[in-house]
Amino acid sequence: MSAIKLSHATSKVIGKIEVPGSKSESNRLLLLKHLYFPNLNIGKISDSRDTSFMKAALESENSEINIGDAGTAMRFNTAFNATKAGRNITLSGSERMHERPIGILVDALNKLGAKITYLDKEGYPPLKIEGQQLAGGTLEIDGSVSSQFISALMMIGPGMKEGIHLKLKGFSVSAPYIYLTANLMRKLGFDAKLDEEDIIIPHQKAKEIQSSVVEPDWSAASYWYAIALLTDEAEIYLPGFLQHSLQGDASVRGLFEPLGIQSLFIGSGFRLKKGEVKQQRFDINLVHNPDLAQTLAVVFAAKNLPAKITGLQTLRIKETDRLKALKTELEKTGAEIEIGDDFLEVKKGIQNLEGVIFDTYEDHRMAMAFAPLALMAPITINNPEVVAKSYQSFWEDLEAVGFLVSWDFS
Repeated sequence: MSAIKLSHATSKVIGKIEVPGSKSESNRLLLLKHLYFPNLNIGKISDSRDTSFMKAALESENSEINIGDAGTAMRFNTAFNATKAGRNITLSGSERMHERPIGILVDALNKLGAKITYLDKEGYPPLKIEGQQLAGGTLEIDGSVSSQFISALMMIGPGMKEGIHLKLKGFSVSAPYIYLTANLMRKLGFDAKLDEEDIIIPHQKAKEIQSSVVEPDWSAASYWYAIALLTDEAEIYLPGFLQHSLQGDASVRGLFEPLGIQSLFIGSGFRLKKGEVKQQRFDINLVHNPDLAQTLAVVFAAKNLPAKITGLQTLRIKETDRLKALKTELEKTGAEIEIGDDFLEVKKGIQNLEGVIFDTYEDHRMAMAFAPLALMAPITINNPEVVAKSYQSFWEDLEAVGFLVSWDFS
């Protein structure tokens, strides 16, 4: 098993970092391209492994497609192939992917006229998909499910004769990702109507769109916020970001402000400025931004700030059970962590990092969330290659700003 040893000689981080393109935007634009815009040029597309899986699956003419551990690609390709009349495929993934539920999306597609069956456990991949010409129509769907299910249905809407009308039941989790989907569709010329309980995507013809540029990934930027917080001195410039972003994880700016980290926009991008922590207790709800949970849990523990993070119900079914993984790894440092079905509470912060080896559970965000702790003391992270799922150049970018990175392949 590989590992990486991390440290920083000065605890001063100065540099310009080109954060990769948003995985969420890239994957949505790829699906829309293959549904409606064959000549669309997507600029600054994510180089993540997830997006590579997404692109390869959309372009594949094979009857068997393995999506690996790319959750978004699994959901989006299920919807995509369900609309391809006359095309029959088997869609599978990694062992963990076969443990991640997809039944609500499959049920919804089958109600629209799709023909999808399970090849193993009911409600889970692998799937047999026999493509059909879907008519569309009105569906009720649980708003508390993955936003990717809802986004997948939205994006196939324009191509169905009756379009699609989704009536959301219950509270919608990760709502910013639904708005991201709607706003990207609008940028490409589609009509998309949203309110609290209804999403209406009428049948419509695609306009001729030549290009679209992907903004850098705000969830990836969150690790640089953590680095700025844990440094003695920070001068970090992140180019390409928009002050009025379509991405929900742009809320990281506001979440780090009480921690003393300001985002100063300069031209196309922003500079991180470090100040004083303004609060001594934090209670935050991340139901709309669960991908920021690991970053924040680690920094609260690092700064020994009591905090309760709620709205984390979807973290149980991500690449790993992220709540359990965070508790296990943070408690290696002497921290005291309580978790429940939808929350994590930091009761006592990190006490000692000496000799600590962090496991990553095949989860890219575990590796990147814990890496900033190297500013406090040398640490070791197992299976560091997992960052390729979303941020290929992460370790190289750390080296560029003074982190000492030593690989161990023994």
